[in-house]
Amino acid sequence: MKASMLVDTKRMEVREIADPIVHPQEVLVRLDAVGICGSDVHVYEGHVNWNVDASGASIPFSSQPQILGHEMVGVVVDLGREVTDLELGDRVVLDQGINCASRGRPRESFCEYCSTGFSHHCIDYEEHGITGLQGGFADCIAIPAVNAIRIESEFPSELATIVEPLGCVLHNLRMITTERVRFSINADDPRHRVKNIVICGLGPSGQLFGKALRRILGFEGTIIVTDPRSSKLQRAAASFDGTPIEVVEGTNVPKAIAEITGGSGCELLVDACGSPAAWADFAMIIRKQATTVLYGFGRERGGHGGLDRLHWRGAHLITSSGASGPIDADGRPALYRECLGHLQSGRIDVRDLITHRYTDLEHLGRALGVDPTEPDYLKGVLVRSSD
Repeated sequence: MKASMLVDTKRMEVREIADPIVHPQEVLVRLDAVGICGSDVHVYEGHVNWNVDASGASIPFSSQPQILGHEMVGVVVDLGREVTDLELGDRVVLDQGINCASRGRPRESFCEYCSTGFSHHCIDYEEHGITGLQGGFADCIAIPAVNAIRIESEFPSELATIVEPLGCVLHNLRMITTERVRFSINADDPRHRVKNIVICGLGPSGQLFGKALRRILGFEGTIIVTDPRSSKLQRAAASFDGTPIEVVEGTNVPKAIAEITGGSGCELLVDACGSPAAWADFAMIIRKQATTVLYGFGRERGGHGGLDRLHWRGAHLITSSGASGPIDADGRPALYRECLGHLQSGRIDVRDLITHRYTDLEHLGRALGVDPTEPDYLKGVLVRSSD
């Protein structure tokens, strides 16, 4: 089969590689649509490499080329001999994470993380397209059958790629609602209710946070959004009534937020950008004992003192990553199923998020290295067949 491989920093090559071997509890999936995540771009640019050796050191791409792509949707084209709950031709969304259920362990032998709803933190966790296991930028992938969730409708594959990023967002929001924090969304006591939320960064995840806050959690307060691109601010205003602050040279973001909130600041801050400049302002944006979600990758904490200042503000920091969450009775990720339901029902409309489509593996160099820097770019998807 063909695969697009990252053979060095900012260098993709399409190569012929061996077809995957399908083990008894696995399925072979023809990949029809694969979302391009900011994490893929960070790996491509050489900012990070999560494929590490036993000592924790990153393994160079030149030694072990990587096949990226973890937001995967496709069609089952082969079944392992022990798979009985999927059929050839089933359209499926894939959970890229390998956890206790993926490894075929009985539930009573799950690790402490998989048994308590944090399967993406499995003690033996690995991740297709992230930690060195083959990802979706290829013709096919072999993956445990319990990692495949059937799509029970004609829902477009390119939109179904948003299941994984929506899952990451919802998992973080659930952490907010379950942790013992001073301010919570829709709390009965008005003194403990989140009234103002700030989302810094309006890429796909920032947009999904806003949509989920409105349409899943039912938040009715003010959502302030900050970003340097006016097109993203306009999208947020139209999609979830975001109150925009355009970040240009000279913008005093804390002052603007203080004016909108009557000087109180926000009770919940979502960092969806990972920008060092934004990070430096966070302690001046939040109320005392507010909750801060550190979601965006790329922040450099050194030199700003931001973490120390957040510490002294008594902020509650939410830093969980991943989307798999609880494991259903059949071994499949419950949160992926829920997110697929939100998308198929139209509760979360993501048609406005996908701005760029690519039809060939040969296009991925541009998809990872050129287009994400363009002003009109928001989300790219590799679409290799029509629905």
